[in-house]
Amino acid sequence: MPQATNDSANQAIQKPTKRFDIPGSTLPLRYLGMGIYLAWIYSVQFGSVTSPSPIPGATVEPLFLISNFINALTLIICALNAHRLMAYPKRTILPWIAAIIMCAGTLFMALPSTLLAETQVGGYFATIASVSGAVLTGLGLAVIILIWSQFYVALPMRQVALYYSSSFILATIIHFLIVALEPHVALLITAALPIMSVVCFVGSMNMIKLQQTTADSTLRNEANAIAAVLERDSNQKWSFPVRPMLLMAAYSFTMNFCRTTGGVVNDLTMLGVSFAALVVLVFAIFFFDRFDVRYLFRIALPLMVAGALLQPFLQDSGLLIAGIMLNMSHASFVILTMIVLSTICSRYGVLAIWLFGLTRAARVIASVLGSYLGTSAWATLDQSGIMLITDIVVIVLVAFSMFLLNETDLETTWGITPIKTRHETASYRESLAGRCAQVARKSGLTLREEEILALLAQGKSTPRIQQELCISNGTAKSHIRHIYAKLNVHSRDEVIQLINSTSE
Repeated sequence: MPQATNDSANQAIQKPTKRFDIPGSTLPLRYLGMGIYLAWIYSVQFGSVTSPSPIPGATVEPLFLISNFINALTLIICALNAHRLMAYPKRTILPWIAAIIMCAGTLFMALPSTLLAETQVGGYFATIASVSGAVLTGLGLAVIILIWSQFYVALPMRQVALYYSSSFILATIIHFLIVALEPHVALLITAALPIMSVVCFVGSMNMIKLQQTTADSTLRNEANAIAAVLERDSNQKWSFPVRPMLLMAAYSFTMNFCRTTGGVVNDLTMLGVSFAALVVLVFAIFFFDRFDVRYLFRIALPLMVAGALLQPFLQDSGLLIAGIMLNMSHASFVILTMIVLSTICSRYGVLAIWLFGLTRAARVIASVLGSYLGTSAWATLDQSGIMLITDIVVIVLVAFSMFLLNETDLETTWGITPIKTRHETASYRESLAGRCAQVARKSGLTLREEEILALLAQGKSTPRIQQELCISNGTAKSHIRHIYAKLNVHSRDEVIQLINSTSE
């Protein structure tokens, strides 16, 4: 009888789930839950009919400003208290709280002023409800952003590129469907999106726990690796991420400035997001061996500059093209930073809540400032004045891109370096990952080579490395040859000996 019970349990554990299969990947579709909350952002914060501003006399979107201010403040507070949040025993309930308050906030923001403002008391109530809704959505969105960022950090680079780009495509599809619906139906669906996103997140976490007990060694090893990153509570402190913060702020500022100066608010401009994500998706599925995140950097800047400079001279369909270019540029850069920053967190033990909280806060603040400046310029300046200020914004963006990021940074920690604590904690540097990082920096290894170096240092074979990184056998052998040449070693044993002898 006990045997039968165990067999039933094993069958339940091994019950197949719906997955999106690519070579070397068995990750479930629920990992696309990030795309659902992105759809909420597109539908609520970028001019959807689901969030009209009921505050009389407003010339700038006040609810957008309030929600984003609270969102940025919450992100900063969470980032500065990342270690406490990681140690909080009841943190699993936070996503549900965030989803519920976002749902309520979305409904509060969209309360029709025609129903509530017929009297003076009704008008006050409408204003209070809308502002409260903006505050709630800002709070909830910050939490959902951070939980999904932390989850994606635990995935291998290929899966980050695959699922993040797929999430962008899913977000645009959901957004277009919402726009096509009757307003009241669209509002209800939009309000439900945060809850749906958290359902996917919780389902993803449960899938990892389930895989940790499955008899399939591949799934179990994958789940154990993800769980280890999710539960990591590194005591190592890191230098402030100034460079990625400033560059993300520059791109978001430019994007939102252009969005509000040229009237590029047509929903069809969101096609640019899908185009950028589709390119990354195709490379992640079919050409990952040749995929280089630096391509995204090379695409993003020219597209942003071209879209910004052409926009003041274009009309009608030309404006649509400029808007698509701007969205494609911004999406490319966001995907780039997600891949690079998640890899930094995963490889070097940086807490995702800290790094993504700070960089996302900078991006949110810059978006608000860009929208405000663009709206003001559109209301007060003529075409020549708008062109002049656009030129200045573009020059600043190019300057920031030149001085804050180069192609070498995309293979390293982007200027984020470990610093010793007051007690001179050296746990990170003494760890295997820390020693591999030191050897990689001294020997000029690329980020991918460092990733393979860490696996070699663990004594893993070439087929195992091929399996874990989802690369071909030839690619794995090629990387290993390059590593041996740069380290001046000839075998895996010599690599392990070199790593073990490294100290600081």
